[in-house]
Amino acid sequence: MAAQDNLPVLVVGAGPTGLAAALELARHGRSVRIVDRNPTRSQHSKALGVNARTLELMEPSGVTERLLARGLRLRRFHFRNAERLLATIILARVRHRYNFMLALLQAETERILEERLAEHGTMVEWSTEFTGLAATRDRVRATLVADGEERTVEAAYLIGADGAHSTVRDALGLSLRGVTDPSDWWLVDVRMDWPFGHTHVNLFARPAAVLGVIPIEPDLFRLVSNGPDPLTLLPTRAMVDEEVWRSSFRISYRQVDSYQAGRVFLAGDAAHVHSPVGARGMNLGIEDATVLARKMVDGTLASYSAERRPVGARVIRQTRALTRLFTVRNPLGRWLRDQLFARVIDPSPAVQRALARRIMGLA
Repeated sequence: MAAQDNLPVLVVGAGPTGLAAALELARHGRSVRIVDRNPTRSQHSKALGVNARTLELMEPSGVTERLLARGLRLRRFHFRNAERLLATIILARVRHRYNFMLALLQAETERILEERLAEHGTMVEWSTEFTGLAATRDRVRATLVADGEERTVEAAYLIGADGAHSTVRDALGLSLRGVTDPSDWWLVDVRMDWPFGHTHVNLFARPAAVLGVIPIEPDLFRLVSNGPDPLTLLPTRAMVDEEVWRSSFRISYRQVDSYQAGRVFLAGDAAHVHSPVGARGMNLGIEDATVLARKMVDGTLASYSAERRPVGARVIRQTRALTRLFTVRNPLGRWLRDQLFARVIDPSPAVQRALARRIMGLA
């Protein structure tokens, strides 16, 4: 046994990506530590949908049944020009045991992952900041700061799962290359009476902006929009009772050139960022993390970046194309988009299945 086999794997970042990596390692009996500079798990949820691919990956860890018990199963995606229905994608047309999108706030997904990780004897080390590393041929020495005290820890490998502003990535001198769209987008969670059903996602394309409405609970909905005030874009029959949370963001399309530098690996937003259209962000990070952890267990780490980077690049291309399609402003472009939905997508079960597989993370 090599000396480094006695060392833990150090995971930096206790969001969904880091928790998924730590859990997959722990359930295979690998020693793992997971640290996060924040004092506790965030109660805010930018991510929302859990797709079929994630549910597949989480089955062996026992997480999937807990996610299913808490989430709302969304079975249809409706595309509308204002309030006129253009097309419906029916996820049930895909032959799969999870032929739906599970609506579950990111905070709840993280709670379930952290709870399951603790059952394997690994606790998140909160208020512990990663500040630097020095890697050798057979180990990584990481500098951590907790309670004002700096210390160096040794690890067999280090996983940077610390988000788009990754300190691990910066320590490696890697750039998240790409572009950022200057337009502002909004996430708003509201409680309201909603006339379009509680198990369907609705996308409203209006001349000046788009609005996505995603059910979370029977009376709680997530609004996603590039309009200055998403509430003004709601159909007239929607009656808002309470605004629960609001956040703004800008869409970036960025990726590192390599997900690996020696014994240090990047996963999730530390390695790639893209549009939330298509609900792939959190799910792609969990997929990265699970694949990486399994490769650590079976000794095939050399293929991680070569395997995962093209997947990330494909999702960036797909989400960028979809975002451009949904947000087209000129009248001819809007007319062509509407014709695509009404005359190509809606009447074709084969096209619907192909799109549904992408939404579900299966293609």
